[in-house]
Amino acid sequence: MSLQVVVESCNPNECQHECVSVCPQNKKGKIAIKIEKTIAEINKSNCINCLQCVYACPFDAIEVVTKNKNKITKKTLQSKEKERQRKKDKKLFEINEDVFEPFNEKYTIFSRRMWDEEYEGFKKPIFGKAKERIEMGLDGYSEIELAAVDAAWSIENLVSMHEFQKERPKTLDEEDKKKLEEQKEKTKVKQVNYDVQEPQQYKVENPEEMSKWLKKISKFYGANLIGVAKFDPKWIYTHDRMDRAYVIPEKIKNVIVLVVEMDLDAINTTPKMPGGIATGLGYSKIAFVRTLVSSFIKNLGYEAIPAGNALGLSVPLAVEAGLGGYGRHGLLITKEYGPRVRVAKILTDMPLVSDKPSYRFAKSVERFCETCMTCAEKCPSASISFDKETSYKTHSISNNPGVKKWYVNVDTCYMFWIKNGGDCSVCISDCEYNHKPTWIHKVANWIVMNMPIFNPIWPHVGRLLGYGGNKSAKKFWKKIKV
Repeated sequence: MSLQVVVESCNPNECQHECVSVCPQNKKGKIAIKIEKTIAEINKSNCINCLQCVYACPFDAIEVVTKNKNKITKKTLQSKEKERQRKKDKKLFEINEDVFEPFNEKYTIFSRRMWDEEYEGFKKPIFGKAKERIEMGLDGYSEIELAAVDAAWSIENLVSMHEFQKERPKTLDEEDKKKLEEQKEKTKVKQVNYDVQEPQQYKVENPEEMSKWLKKISKFYGANLIGVAKFDPKWIYTHDRMDRAYVIPEKIKNVIVLVVEMDLDAINTTPKMPGGIATGLGYSKIAFVRTLVSSFIKNLGYEAIPAGNALGLSVPLAVEAGLGGYGRHGLLITKEYGPRVRVAKILTDMPLVSDKPSYRFAKSVERFCETCMTCAEKCPSASISFDKETSYKTHSISNNPGVKKWYVNVDTCYMFWIKNGGDCSVCISDCEYNHKPTWIHKVANWIVMNMPIFNPIWPHVGRLLGYGGNKSAKKFWKKIKV
């Protein structure tokens, strides 16, 4: 679509030059229409086809030229609008089919700022003036909040910069894939995100205050629990899954441990597939959170090495960070969600205050597990120990010897996953700690911690109340209303 002047109709001597005064480009100094001698002239390179001059011209001297070379005047547009009003029905959108064309994303404002050198926002980052506002001491403007808002875009930037070009070819047939490759070759445009800020070292004057900020922002990002422990290399793997040595910088001093809750109802269907969905979703959520938190730390100029199950042992790190205790099933048990959590950690040199381990709770978990055999009894692969007390007895080269605990036979556990056609979380769903953090269960936790004489009764209470896994998947899906 373009605009053109109807020479025989244009008469600048008889009008107020309405086309010139109404043009939004003219108002910005980018002249799109002007009067030259006795006629209006349109500069097509500056014209944005807003049609305002078409409607403003008193002589119908400016017309629209469509891709099909059809010519449309103001009278035509107005008459068709009246016709549409007469035939108005329950359409969601009123569209002028003579003017509307599918839009080129290139002209969206977030694209134009990348290539349109005439646009005043060309290559200017959104956060470019943030430092000025921070220096003014305004509420809600600080270096920490700037680092956090930039980090909050981490996943969107990571995904959107490549998803269409890199992921979509997997779904195309050969002909469409070839067309896409031809388009990529034709443009060879490098995508750049001008909003990503260069990290600058933020001086942490008060590690305790910084720790509070870190925890608030982590919870805002989606973490249910967060703790900090001193870095202890004994919990770090020597090599990765490809047998490449892990190299941890000497400056690393702390480990941030993040926890997200998994869906109770879905986990309680395990070993059915909704339980596996809850597990995968838990891992995806914790990946989201740790990516944002590590970006936040890096934006403040500090090292951040994030990991889920990789890099090191999550459970002992979480226990040292004060987030819970070690259970018979080898999993972290938290006060709030029991073992129904997924854990990630971030190694960092950021000055932080370490949290104290919850010794009383961790010891109460161990005492409870000494009398409770529910997870061992319910384990479909008999992989969990029935021994009353912890020991150094291992079952497989996949067990790391030397820690006194209940070791799980992970070989037989994994073989059940294969047989089941998916993972298994029975030890989580049937754990007596697997409940919502309501006041009733907070009271129960207190009794377990302070009155261990009653520990043997809790498994019976759980069975009586119908707690545990292997619930109906059909009933689970019915609970989700659409």
